[in-house]
Amino acid sequence: MCRLFGFKSAVLSRAHRSLVEAENALSRQAHAHPDGWGIAWFHGGQAWVVKSEQGACDSESFRRASAHLASNTLIAHVRRATVGNLSANNTHPFRWGRWVFAHNGTLFGFDQLRDSMLADMPLPLRQNILGSTDTEALFHWLLARLLSAGIDLSQTPVAAQILPVLRAAKEEILARAQKTGCAPPVINFLLTDGHLFVAQRHGRELWMATQKRICKDAETCTWPDRICLLEQRPGNRLNHLLIASERISDEDRWEEVPEDTLLAVGDDLQLCFG
Repeated sequence: MCRLFGFKSAVLSRAHRSLVEAENALSRQAHAHPDGWGIAWFHGGQAWVVKSEQGACDSESFRRASAHLASNTLIAHVRRATVGNLSANNTHPFRWGRWVFAHNGTLFGFDQLRDSMLADMPLPLRQNILGSTDTEALFHWLLARLLSAGIDLSQTPVAAQILPVLRAAKEEILARAQKTGCAPPVINFLLTDGHLFVAQRHGRELWMATQKRICKDAETCTWPDRICLLEQRPGNRLNHLLIASERISDEDRWEEVPEDTLLAVGDDLQLCFG
């Protein structure tokens, strides 16, 4: 399928090691996931996205972007196509306003689900769909469910608002798939507006890291509370959260996200589950 990587950090952070240099960097994973790459990051309160249908393992543009980008919130993705042809429009992450989304999975039988999903969307969301993937439709459908629940997407919601709606949406899409006789969807995703960062595991392996074995930036880091260097996470307080489809670097202490888990972290750096 695909591979995800993303982070939410208290300090402005670069992703070059995780994307290019690490033992299992995303560019290395792209040898098996060669059908495009994308990176979304936030600067000046806006979401920015760069992407290509070229494989990240062979892309000088991917390396250049990885070397220069710095953000408090970032999502990267390498694609192995299942639904939709190879094109920039079908490459993740997808953006609507300042919301961005990437997916590792498949809505099996998407042809049978598409029309009912589109019917649930207000016109501005439907018009924002430029490609033909199940992922882009899923992203806009999830946004439609959030809007239907009364969540103002022009403002950053709190985790307690958004997580129950996303969980109910996942159960609804599972029920629709079952009703049409489709195989259960695989829905690992990352969703963020730059402030609230959400991850879901459903159907595929997913990993998280909040603690470091080694931090090469420790001497220059300006954050006063170095709780990321503790062996164990102190409750749900974080300095940063990494999410990845595969463990990327031995510098981080990776934990497997339990199956069927939704989690989120906002600007308060408190890890929430829902």
